[in-house]
Amino acid sequence: MRNNSPLRNLRLVILESAVTAGILAVPIMTPFYLSIGLNQEQIAMSQMAFTVVAMLLNLPLGWLADRFSRKWANVIGDSLVAISLLLYSTAQSFWFVVLCETLCGIGCALSQGVDSTLLKHFAEKIDDSGKLFRDKYAKMASYRQIATLIVMLLGGPIGAISFRLAIAVSCLTHFTGAFISLLINDDSERLEAAGNPLSEMVALVARNLSNRKLRIRIIAYAVAREITHGIIWVFTPLMLYVGIPLAVVSMGWVVNYIAAYFGTKLARRFAPKMKDWQLFIVPIVLVSLASTVMFFELNIVTVCLYALFGMAQGWSAATMMPLVKEQVRASEQSSVESFARVVAQLLYIGAVWVINRAADIELQYALLTTIAIFVPLAIPIALKLRKD
Repeated sequence: MRNNSPLRNLRLVILESAVTAGILAVPIMTPFYLSIGLNQEQIAMSQMAFTVVAMLLNLPLGWLADRFSRKWANVIGDSLVAISLLLYSTAQSFWFVVLCETLCGIGCALSQGVDSTLLKHFAEKIDDSGKLFRDKYAKMASYRQIATLIVMLLGGPIGAISFRLAIAVSCLTHFTGAFISLLINDDSERLEAAGNPLSEMVALVARNLSNRKLRIRIIAYAVAREITHGIIWVFTPLMLYVGIPLAVVSMGWVVNYIAAYFGTKLARRFAPKMKDWQLFIVPIVLVSLASTVMFFELNIVTVCLYALFGMAQGWSAATMMPLVKEQVRASEQSSVESFARVVAQLLYIGAVWVINRAADIELQYALLTTIAIFVPLAIPIALKLRKD
C-alpha cells in the first residue's frame, strides 16, 4: 500500500521536522521579555525552567515513545508546544513565562528524538548500510535551517507591529507539524518492556553507558550542541548594542540561519570524509574564533562574525547525533537520544545562567564566558575521539 511506502513516510518525517524547527517569535523574544520587566538573568532562569522540565521528562517520555508510539508522541508534543505559544502571547510576568516554558518543555520532551528515530527506521528500510541515514539526516538538518530562515523573515516585521501577535502566530507551524505527523505510518520496532518501567529505564541507561564509544559521543554531542545555545539570548542585545535597529534585528537572525544552512551543506559535502574527532572540533574552533574577536572588538562589522555561531550550529545539527544513534539498538533509539539530550540540558542549565549573568555585568563577558566553559570541556573529548 502507498501509505506503507518507506520513502513517503521518510519524506513526511523530514517535512514535519522542518515545519516545527523554528519559532517565528524568537528574534523578538528578548525585547518582549524586557518589555514585561525581565532582566537577562531572569530570561536565563526562564530558560532554565524549560530545560529542567525537558531534562526530567526526556528519558521517561522518550521511553514511552519507544514503547508505544513515536508517531503519537510527535502529534501530542507538537500540539502542546503550539498551545504553550498561544498562552505565551498573553504573558505579563516572570512566573507566567515560567509556566509557559514548563508546558513547552513537556511538549518538546515528547517530540524531540522521535523525528531522527523514525528517519533512521525508514532510511534503513530502503538502504541498511547507514549511508542513506547519514545523508538524509544532514538533509533534514538543512531543511530545518531553511524553514527556520523563512519564519525568521516574518518574525521581525510582525514583532515590530506587536510582540504578542508574533508569539501567537508562532503556534501555527507546530499545529501544522502535528497534522503532518498524523499522516505518518509508524511501523518502527517497539521496545519490549518486561517489568517495572522505572527499572527498565535505569537498566536501559546503564546498558548503553557501558558502551565506551557511545559515552564519549553523547558527551561530544552535548558540548557541540550547547556551545552555540547558551549565548543565544544575548544575540539580539549584541545587535542592539552596536546600533542595529530593532525593526531589522530579525535580519541578523536570518543571516545566522543562512549561515547555519551553509553549515549543514558543508557537513553533507565534507563530513563523510572526516573522522569523528574532526567532526566534533569544527564547531569548537568556529565559535572560539568568533567569540575571541567580538570580545576584544565589538562593533557593527565584527558582530557579523556571529554568523560563525550559526555555521557551527548547522554543522553540529547535521553531524553529531548520527554518531550517537549508530551505537544504539533500533528499539531504544528515542530513549537513548532523549538521554543524550538530558546530558546536553544539564550542561545548558549551568551554561545559560552563567553566560547571561556575565552579560548583565558586561555584554561582551558573555562571549568570554562561552569560551571559558566549553573549550576546556572540548579538548579532552577531542583527544578521546581521536584515540578511538
